[in-house]
Amino acid sequence: MSYFQDRTQTTFAAYRLCSMNVVLLSDFSQAALHMQDYAAMLFQDQPINFTILHIKAPCKGESCSGKCGVIFSQKLNKEQKSLQAAIPKKSKVNTKFIEGAYIESIRSFIKEEKIDLIMLGNSKKSSVSHNLFFDRKTLEIITKVKCSVILIPEQAQLQLPKTALLPTDYSITLDQSIFNSLNSMDFINQIDLSLLSKKKESTIANTISSKDQIYSLVHSLDFKSVSESHPDNEFQCINGFDFILVVAKNLSIFKDLFSVSTDSNCYPEAPILFLHDSKLALA
Repeated sequence: MSYFQDRTQTTFAAYRLCSMNVVLLSDFSQAALHMQDYAAMLFQDQPINFTILHIKAPCKGESCSGKCGVIFSQKLNKEQKSLQAAIPKKSKVNTKFIEGAYIESIRSFIKEEKIDLIMLGNSKKSSVSHNLFFDRKTLEIITKVKCSVILIPEQAQLQLPKTALLPTDYSITLDQSIFNSLNSMDFINQIDLSLLSKKKESTIANTISSKDQIYSLVHSLDFKSVSESHPDNEFQCINGFDFILVVAKNLSIFKDLFSVSTDSNCYPEAPILFLHDSKLALA
């Protein structure tokens, strides 16, 4: 075992000692409720600190008089009771209602509460933004909040994922902290991971270096197995997998997978984990 692999496994092991802090973004829609059901199923075998979070813009004028806060708190409490009944006793569910700017409020909460993961639902009826399969708010969360995000389509089945896809063109270098949140998820040891390589114009030396690095990282994780696929031309439909992994900063892959103009990639029906760099300071 190389020094890099040994150091990576030591870091991942330290990260897994802590319970995950997971935010469930709720707008009280059916998509949000389905996402919460999926979260309960996905983390059924490990302790999680859940927070159901709702954010709205501040009311204008004095007509509200705090009424909306009471209404939304009641809705949050209802979702809290439902989720708490669906998860093991070792997990906890809190709620939080914030009036403020949407993205800025999420960023502040993530930092203050040391959140490891965000989960949100996505409806097929949602309007697309920037020619991608996401609405504007979803796209901003994925790209502007530096925290890993799982997006749960309404079509996602409530079953533990057995297969996962990690598409890459080896155009970027990765740090082990990209996978910190992923390795703290107990269910990944039941997943067969496929690395989907897409050709991209770059120097052979850079490609080999990036490929070796990514291979070392994913093999340091607890996946059941890791294999590599080579598409002949473009990516095929991504819906043949139970779970999709995307490195958020890999913009070329991002556009290839989720562009509404790319018919061959289909509308995403599997949950998608967008991985962000999460620096870990070991004690």
